[in-house]
Amino acid sequence: MALAAVRGEKKLSEIAEQFDAHPDQISAWREQLLNGASDVFSDGEESASPTPTVDAKIGELTLENDAQQGLRGLRPRSCYDIRRARQGWSVAERKAMIDKSHDLQAARQAEMLWISRGSVYYLQRPAPPADLALRRRIDELHLEHPLAGSRMLQGLLQQKGFEVGRLHVKTLMRKMRIEAIYRRPNTSRPEPGHKIFPYLLRKVPVAAHNHV
Repeated sequence: MALAAVRGEKKLSEIAEQFDAHPDQISAWREQLLNGASDVFSDGEESASPTPTVDAKIGELTLENDAQQGLRGLRPRSCYDIRRARQGWSVAERKAMIDKSHDLQAARQAEMLWISRGSVYYLQRPAPPADLALRRRIDELHLEHPLAGSRMLQGLLQQKGFEVGRLHVKTLMRKMRIEAIYRRPNTSRPEPGHKIFPYLLRKVPVAAHNHV
């Protein structure tokens, strides 16, 4: 990006749109490259190779550009831009775009996709054996007492020798996608035989006090 800005073949806005970067950042990188160019091409013993700072910066930008092209290539043309992935895709979809075999660090790829670095390396742990036994007992009690909620299930579990809190029971019920079965209010359905009166003020503009 910095080299493209130095060449001047495209505007900064076009370069920013192409590489999904801010024009001010590209301008700052161009200034860094120009400031280091005097040392790169100056006469002396070190003129044969770039300075480590400029060389490392250019290498890092090249890796990021390659990574962006690779990340974009994992999705159809309609979702070409990484900004759309940041805004519209879920964390799981963006995490699937990360290529750990790429030369660019996975942490930097995660930063580019706006996801947590820890989520890239996180491995889901299996449920503890105690929770598995507790889930099995909750499932059995739910079949026997479908009206029981987390409070009632906690009492039933404690009677069976399980020392567990209500919030933990509620969490396990949510993970198991079970809930108490009971009659819920249905106020939107009218009682048979009740007359439905029309709303007489629907199109009446109320313009003064006591008009209605």
